[in-house]
Amino acid sequence: MKATIIGLNLNKGRAIAMTSDGEHVLLELSTDEPELHDEVNGDFDEHPFGDEIIYNITSGTDMDVYIQDYCSETIAYEYIKGL
Repeated sequence: MKATIIGLNLNKGRAIAMTSDGEHVLLELSTDEPELHDEVNGDFDEHPFGDEIIYNITSGTDMDVYIQDYCSETIAYEYIKGL
């Protein structure tokens, strides 16, 4: 399922992706840093948690991420701020 990176906090290694069906995914970044508005592809429709490899369509690279949760927009932006 495709998603778009809609929030980043590189100091904390966190990102928010919004899936094509409007769900918010909380990501911890390993080493790869996406850019805001990058398009990514992953198994988000299966709601996996933990270590995953997703594909950054925009940059053409794989990204190692840790999927923390699926949540509302409000909780996602609290997460990105580190609250």
